[in-house]
Amino acid sequence: MGKRFYITTITVSLLTLLILNRLSGQGGLTAKIREIGKADFISLARADTKENLPGPVLLVTPRKTDLGPLGPGESAKVSFTLKNLGSGILEWSTRGPEGWSLLEKRELSGILRDDSNFLVIHLKSLNNLEKSETDTRNSLYPIQLTLEANNDSIACRKDLPLGTHRETIKTISTGGIRTVFLTFKVVKEKSAHLMEVKPIRLDFGIVGQGKQVNRNIKITNKGRNTLKWKATIQENHNMSLSGSPKPGQYVSFLNEEIKGTGIFYTITGRLKDVMSISGRLLEEGGYPSLYSRNDTLRYQFSGTGIAVFFWKNPDGGNLMAYIDNKFMNMDDCYAEQEESVEFPVADGLPDGSHTLTLVNSDGRVTIEGVKIYKRNMMKGTPGWIKVLPNTGMTTRETDYVNILINAQQLNPGYYSENIAISSDGGEAVVEVSLEVSVDNVPRILDVYRYAKGFHYLYTTNPKAETERLRVGGYKKQGIAFRLFSRGTPGTTEFYRWYNLQKEDYFYSYERSGGGKSLKGYSFEGTIGNIATSRLTNTRELYRWFNPSTGCHFYTTDPKGGGGTKKGYGFEGIAGYVR
Repeated sequence: MGKRFYITTITVSLLTLLILNRLSGQGGLTAKIREIGKADFISLARADTKENLPGPVLLVTPRKTDLGPLGPGESAKVSFTLKNLGSGILEWSTRGPEGWSLLEKRELSGILRDDSNFLVIHLKSLNNLEKSETDTRNSLYPIQLTLEANNDSIACRKDLPLGTHRETIKTISTGGIRTVFLTFKVVKEKSAHLMEVKPIRLDFGIVGQGKQVNRNIKITNKGRNTLKWKATIQENHNMSLSGSPKPGQYVSFLNEEIKGTGIFYTITGRLKDVMSISGRLLEEGGYPSLYSRNDTLRYQFSGTGIAVFFWKNPDGGNLMAYIDNKFMNMDDCYAEQEESVEFPVADGLPDGSHTLTLVNSDGRVTIEGVKIYKRNMMKGTPGWIKVLPNTGMTTRETDYVNILINAQQLNPGYYSENIAISSDGGEAVVEVSLEVSVDNVPRILDVYRYAKGFHYLYTTNPKAETERLRVGGYKKQGIAFRLFSRGTPGTTEFYRWYNLQKEDYFYSYERSGGGKSLKGYSFEGTIGNIATSRLTNTRELYRWFNPSTGCHFYTTDPKGGGGTKKGYGFEGIAGYVR
């Protein structure tokens, strides 16, 4: 027993030293421990090994937040992340802040395993009328606080005087008790300065290495007095420490070409390789809008998690989200007024390729885009992003602010940064996302064949599909043929579909499948480009089919590459490859 305790102590001490070292280089150790919270800091120090955590341990981030002034009829919202750092099942519950009256005598609860829950707190002043100076001396203002998690919610109310209030909300769990602190200020008038920033998310898409690009945002004063604002770049932003949005790759679904036309939504640009839709989706502001029951949008991504941005509205119903055909969550899309919301679908997924499926159960919902959480987000060099101008004053006009990206010193990869806009009329955070690519990308892509019995998978990116290959039990057979990179003259996308029941992968350069019945198959995007006619130094890629298993086999060998011995028969030419 003594030895076991001694070894555990040494392990925790080493882990603690590593975390101390990491935090001390991020602006002061004491401040960081205070920000995270002592109990959660100790949990973090032990979280790198499950052996040290025989039971569940609850981590809540951020620990505190300031929602600012709350005038008559105004509201504010903040999201907290609940995560189980330990092992086993963690059960949690909360009843809101002490001293508040619950509208229903019950608690909000949930269960955590290896996933995360998102606890959303919505604060609203129920008094819509501004009061005179004489009316406010002894007045109390009715405030409602709503807690939401796992498609459930509880609400509580309290009459509060003018001034700053600091409320504590305890979360009781089998992994410990955690407390978050909520600060806000009840004011007698609506803000004289109301700042509106649009858009609050910028997708720069793919930027060539060495290139410079710029986009702009609009800052508008919706209040009565002159608005003073300032923009700063939030370096080393991290949601768990500062309350800023969690970094990730933001991808917009906007199609500028059809914006405002009112026609059916069509997929454009780089989205063609990773998105598919079922149903007759309309465009709304250039974005896909799911109007009918069972309208479906599928999006392929590579990462460890994903969130969806959409607009709630008076016609909203329910939106169901699936990851890799597994139901994850459902969100209510109804709101009295249109509002943009973030819908966290999944986090902590195995790093690799996944498919997000959104299904409209009823009502209407317009999808803005997604944010993909990745482990390989890059850190830009100093000066890679600039804001011009970074300060300003506005009365009733709109200020246009340029966001400049300089990719001259950036390595290929994914980049994300937050720009904080502060003013005497509110605050906003603009998320900037882009992918830096090399202009001289090799025009030839190696296609690797993986086999499991009679089943074959072909990919140009084995690293992104590591988890699928491992779980599926596929064995690498080597390079089967070579495709072309996107944009190569004389080539087109080579698409892939997958049939879960047959465990069959089907490939074609025709988006419709080229006459092949795709019933039971799900679209998985493109693996590269293929020539549709013979080019210099190309050869035929033959497709073979096994009628007994319903599976396909691809080879450049006109004799079938040994596939005939397994019952495969010639079906046709899939295209021309290297």
